[in-house]
Amino acid sequence: MTNYDMDEIERQREREKRSRGIRSEDEAHSVELELDHKDLLKLALVAHDKNITLNQMCIDILKQGIEDEEYRFEHDPKPQLLNETE
Repeated sequence: MTNYDMDEIERQREREKRSRGIRSEDEAHSVELELDHKDLLKLALVAHDKNITLNQMCIDILKQGIEDEEYRFEHDPKPQLLNETE
């Protein structure tokens, strides 16, 4: 089989899953953001410097924010006092 045939089989499986109401974990969703013009311009300029789209820049920022929060959750900066009792 050619790669095209394999791709077509995979697309058919995805169509069947969607018709049964089964969602893929990788499925993207739309999110609407409201940004000030100044912030939007800054984001657009940074995206231009990185040679990516504004949409991809926003996705990267959101993913980085999620990763930072997960790290903070796992490595809580608050020291804990552990008392040993016998």
